[in-house]
Amino acid sequence: MANNQMNEKERARTATAEENVYAGVYHVLLVGMYISTALFALGIIRAMMHPEFYPLTASWVRDHYHWSLVLHGLVTFDPMTLMMVATLLLILTPVVRVIVSIHAFAVDHDYKFVVVTSIVLLVMILTCLLGLMGLH
Repeated sequence: MANNQMNEKERARTATAEENVYAGVYHVLLVGMYISTALFALGIIRAMMHPEFYPLTASWVRDHYHWSLVLHGLVTFDPMTLMMVATLLLILTPVVRVIVSIHAFAVDHDYKFVVVTSIVLLVMILTCLLGLMGLH
C-alpha cells in the first residue's frame, strides 16, 4: 500500500513537471503572438491614417533600419517600423521557444531532449549565419 502511494505521488510530480515544461513553451508562443499581432494591428491602423509608399527593397531596409531609427520609429508609432518589428518578433518567437524548451528539459533532467533541442537551435543559428554570409 505504501509503495502504491509513493508511485502515485511520483507520477503526480512527474505530470506536474511535464505540465510546467509545456506551460512555459505555451506562454512564450502566446505572448509572442499577442505582442506581434498588437504591433501589426497598430501599424495597419497608423498606415491607414497616413498612407505612404515604401519601396521595401533590400537597400531601403538597410538604410532605414538601424537601432536608433527603429527606436525612433517605435516612439513615433511609424507604421512601417511597427510592422517590421512585429515581423521580427514573430520570426524570433519560435527561436525563443526552442531556448525555453532547452531550459525546461534541463530542469526536468531530460538530457536526451536537451541534446536534441540544442541541435535544433544550432541548426537555426547556422542557417542564419550561412544566410548572412551568402548575402555578401
